[in-house]
Amino acid sequence: MRKPGMQCHRSVIWGAAALSVVSVDVYAAKMLEEVVVTAQRRSQSTQDIPVAITGMSSDQLEKYGFESANDVATQVPNMQVSGPYGDVQPIFAIRGVSMSDYSSNQASPIGVYVDEAYLAPVYSHGANFFDIERLEVLRGPQGTLYGKNTTGGAINIITRTPQIGDAFNGYFKFGSGSYGASVVEGGVENTLIEDKLAVRIAGSKKQDSGYTENALGGSDLSQTDFEGVRLAVNWDVTDSINAVFKYTNATNDALTTQVRNEPRQDIRGSGQEAGTNGFIDNTGYSRPARGLDFHEVESNKPGALVTYTDIVGLTLSYNAESYSIISVSSWYDAQYEQAANTDGSPTGLLEIDWASDTIGYSQDLRFVSEFTGMFNIIAGVYYGFEDLYMNNIYAIYETPPDPRVIYAEPDAAALAPYLVDFGAVDQRLATEKASTAVYTQMRFDFTEKFGMDVGLRWTKDDNRLTYLNISRVGYDGEPRGTYVPGNETGVDNAFIPLALNPSIEDVLANPNILVPQYTHGPYTLESAPQLKAVEREWTGKIGIDYRFNESLMAYASVSRGYRSGSFNGGVYYEVRPLETAYARPEFIDAYEIGAKADLMDGRLRMNAAVFLYDYTDQQFINVVGISNFLENAGSSQIAGMDGEIWFQATDRLILQFAFGVLDTEYKELSLADTTTLLDSEDEIDLAGNELISAPKLNYSISIDYDLLMTEFGYLTLNANANYQDDQWYSAYNEKARYDQIKQDDYWLANARLTWFSSDERWNAAVWVKNIEDVEYDVYAIQLQSGFGYDYFLPGAPRTWGAEVNVRF
Repeated sequence: MRKPGMQCHRSVIWGAAALSVVSVDVYAAKMLEEVVVTAQRRSQSTQDIPVAITGMSSDQLEKYGFESANDVATQVPNMQVSGPYGDVQPIFAIRGVSMSDYSSNQASPIGVYVDEAYLAPVYSHGANFFDIERLEVLRGPQGTLYGKNTTGGAINIITRTPQIGDAFNGYFKFGSGSYGASVVEGGVENTLIEDKLAVRIAGSKKQDSGYTENALGGSDLSQTDFEGVRLAVNWDVTDSINAVFKYTNATNDALTTQVRNEPRQDIRGSGQEAGTNGFIDNTGYSRPARGLDFHEVESNKPGALVTYTDIVGLTLSYNAESYSIISVSSWYDAQYEQAANTDGSPTGLLEIDWASDTIGYSQDLRFVSEFTGMFNIIAGVYYGFEDLYMNNIYAIYETPPDPRVIYAEPDAAALAPYLVDFGAVDQRLATEKASTAVYTQMRFDFTEKFGMDVGLRWTKDDNRLTYLNISRVGYDGEPRGTYVPGNETGVDNAFIPLALNPSIEDVLANPNILVPQYTHGPYTLESAPQLKAVEREWTGKIGIDYRFNESLMAYASVSRGYRSGSFNGGVYYEVRPLETAYARPEFIDAYEIGAKADLMDGRLRMNAAVFLYDYTDQQFINVVGISNFLENAGSSQIAGMDGEIWFQATDRLILQFAFGVLDTEYKELSLADTTTLLDSEDEIDLAGNELISAPKLNYSISIDYDLLMTEFGYLTLNANANYQDDQWYSAYNEKARYDQIKQDDYWLANARLTWFSSDERWNAAVWVKNIEDVEYDVYAIQLQSGFGYDYFLPGAPRTWGAEVNVRF
């Protein structure tokens, strides 16, 4: 595996539609003017397009102070972002559809595209957040207009493309802030051949010293150290043929985000009340007893998180009078390594070294009509391929278990002998995924007011497990045995627990019940049998829309979304057949009704949608003891509403409000009862529980006010706040000791004060995020049954800074 490192501006875009090739221009003056897009090679207003979408221009991203993909959810209704490993690996949830999986081999149900090219590895999604033209978030299943099927939605990152004919121009941004933060970003472009060729080069460097203090000394943790560079070439080959080439290289090499260890083993004495003597994890460590601050840890392993991403994209367009043919080709190589102190403590309870390398490429070829009649069509073919190799090492109990745990957890007595000098689980997995699709979306404008969209897609997904080996090694890497392949005991566990209080008859019949017995066989690097899963699915969409007048349009749609199945990226201990080694595809039948309105002579804009999802076979990760499994939920239902309101109150004041409402429920779901360590067959019925990362209410408020207007420039203030209601991070909700795996409701408030020069050549800003220094978590895992603690990943504290932007 290769190792990473080898080798103007008061305009506001309030929304953007991303159907294929999109360009946007809108200006906020005394009224909210229409947002014009050229989707399907026809000029259209966002208000005329029957989809739920939020779009933000580069100016808006700057106004809100967005620095990474994790910031996106603060202004998008019914969207949440959790980052189990910080900014590098964002996990998106839209309208209650989420992944909740930290395994690097899983593809998100939210498709992430960069310049229309699909990116599968979740650890590559944070690599493109610089020199952005606009950002677009579509809510609901996608597939008839995009290269890849997704059940939850799509996020489109559109980077800047040089404009042929423009003279030499560019920008530079310099900034500094709290926790030693600094940012240098810029881009320059020029037309090299008149009317033919333009080139742009952009780069970004962001770093900080980290906001998590290590009480054991040394550098602070939860750092950023990002470098990215992008080359973009725009070439008019002929009057009809255009080519856009982009190459992006991005790296991150910093000390990783640290976990907060909340111990759950109650060490009260006989007859004492719960918590009398405090709580410990299974090695006896008690973080609360250490009196640490929320963003303070005692970490014996301040390891690095390193990512390396290369992305190459080529878009070719042939433009005829009544149609276009567009080809989008992409290739990427994304690599990831992290030395994680997963227990968040100074002991050797659970430490994981993650490593993954993914190479992928895709080809999307589509026909886009521009007919003058009632009928238009987009039709395309798509092929995508992904080759992934993953090697994770899970070191457990290098610090022996604390004897007090046996009193708190009597079943642990049968497990303790195996955990002393257990060593590590060495997991190696290789998969190949190929996706082929034919898709179309047809538009029928029956009258000037009434129209219909009909979309259809056929997909074939070919998923192969080409290599799998799960072995046990010592803490120094010395081989000890192999589970997969090699375990012939018929027990899918790392060991066979000792029998507690066995009878004389049981001992005479099987003396081995008194001897610790691991389930692995002799050490080998041979692979388990290769597995293959082929899926062929039809999906599609039917939508109708009606324009009552120039100010009001309503629409309704029915669509079916599909997400391919996936091989289990977690740890298990015996060879599995396809039925249990592979998570089935998930499906969503989505029903939506929406409306878009421009009122009060264009000063008020209101967009809203109500929706109902029937969700089948949702994929999610489930941790049981020292194993983790990719599971399918039988069925669930999501109902909700989201909307956005913009109001030009005065010439100097713009108000924005976005809201989301969710009502989610698992209709059919049973998972292992993690409170019974010695009985792996026990299950709990979780029907009626809420879905993961699905708060019942979320909303955001933004105020833009021009405080001071002069002939030299103007001073403007943006203040924004985002509210997230209570949400669960596990499907168990409050059952089976999962009641703490959640986040209570919270507000985050931000502000930015900016001076713009009258000639729009420069601006300077001061900003602050999380003004009230709210303490909140963005991710959590219950690890009590195997390790005696709950894993929490804290959100960022209050940060502040200043920056200067210069345009020339």
